[in-house]
Amino acid sequence: MNGGEESAVVLAFATPTSRDKDAVVEALFREHYGTMVRLAYCLLGDRAAAENVAQEAFVSLHLHWSSLRDRGALLPYVRSVVFNQCRSRQRWLIRGRRAMTQLGSPDLVPSSEDAALGLDETHRLGQAIRELPRRQREVVVCRFLLGLSESETSTELDISMGSVKQHTHRARATLQAAMGAGQ
Repeated sequence: MNGGEESAVVLAFATPTSRDKDAVVEALFREHYGTMVRLAYCLLGDRAAAENVAQEAFVSLHLHWSSLRDRGALLPYVRSVVFNQCRSRQRWLIRGRRAMTQLGSPDLVPSSEDAALGLDETHRLGQAIRELPRRQREVVVCRFLLGLSESETSTELDISMGSVKQHTHRARATLQAAMGAGQ
């Protein structure tokens, strides 16, 4: 579902008087788990990690249910947890890579599967997106994967509309150059 809208099922349960949090979280999970996995995958590039991040986001919703201020904004809450979990994971990976660099890791030989995937245009685009600076990558994911408007993206990432436009423009230019260079 695009545009940050929640399903009628979730909205029906998500009234301030609702006490059936299990049913609400389950309905939200069934309807939006795939979208959250895709979002996390675009940010991380690792399917297993993306699935873990998406699951953690729904667990967080369940655990923090009583402290949520706006039960009508469940999907944005889950989405923000996904963004935050991805940022944390990326920081953790960067620290790990620095440690491996200091230890001196052996040269990795790409597998034949990796070589075959490297030729695939979708894979190249995904790689180009993952190589974008963090904020550009987040804007691209919000605007083009989630289908959020500039205003919704601005709200979701807590940045100005001008920043959304600037990051979108720069990211598109970088992606166009990367995709054109690989042909």
